[in-house]
Amino acid sequence: MAYDFSDLPLIRVNSRYEDRRFPLHTLTNLCGHSRETTREYYNHGKRKDAEYMVWQYTIGGRGCIEKNHSKSDITPGAMMILAVPGEEIYYLPEGSDHWEFVFLTMTGRESRRFVNSAENRRGNIIPEEEIPKTMVLFHRLIHDLFAQKITNPFNNSSLSYALCMTLLEETGYSEMTEELSSFEELLIYIHDNLSRNLSVDEMAVLMHLSRSHFTRLFTGKTGVSPRKYLEELRMKTAISLLQNETLQIKEAAGRLGIRDENYFCRIFKKYYGFSPGIFQNRSYWQR
Repeated sequence: MAYDFSDLPLIRVNSRYEDRRFPLHTLTNLCGHSRETTREYYNHGKRKDAEYMVWQYTIGGRGCIEKNHSKSDITPGAMMILAVPGEEIYYLPEGSDHWEFVFLTMTGRESRRFVNSAENRRGNIIPEEEIPKTMVLFHRLIHDLFAQKITNPFNNSSLSYALCMTLLEETGYSEMTEELSSFEELLIYIHDNLSRNLSVDEMAVLMHLSRSHFTRLFTGKTGVSPRKYLEELRMKTAISLLQNETLQIKEAAGRLGIRDENYFCRIFKKYYGFSPGIFQNRSYWQR
């Protein structure tokens, strides 16, 4: 097995941050290393008291996952991904004396979108050899969280988002054609074309809908209007871009489809309470 987690203790590590003045749409809130040996280990995704995404990599033994009356074994070298609430059930099955794994859980609207997209393309179980770049980032993130090297939510969100994007890349993303068949494809298209400053009219055309009907459907699917969704996505992506010290604020704005640097600074400050320049100061987001 190429990815060694044997140095990690059998514990859980929570990621809690005092400075959470605004929501981050991708955030790892828990990770751990576990060795289950009893049938009491039984998880179902139908719970309604929480919403999170599970990434669980099997080190040893064997687990089992059920979905739609179909069972699949989870063996060493396999990554299991799923969203809670969901239809999946996973547990230590009969005939397996243990199931050892490392895991992390993520919260946030974007993490759900990424996991759902990968799940729709590849299912809940993905062999490690099919997602090598994802596994490198997963291995690094788990170890950094255990070592408590990630000390603020901005770093956490940036690394979690990078992990999700790499999974999306390795599970079958291809360039979108001019005809999109689902809102899920549209959301992926929007993300990968932020710099183009897509209009609501163009999005409606891609979905073969009138602007008014498209806006109603989009708002019903996402909970926000197309314009609001774009704005929130740009501000979330701005956090990752501005952590690159060599990137000028004007250049970051351009990559988000915003040509007016002053407008970008005003929107950023409205969301986060401070300017892009203050945030880009490493002493602020590494404190």
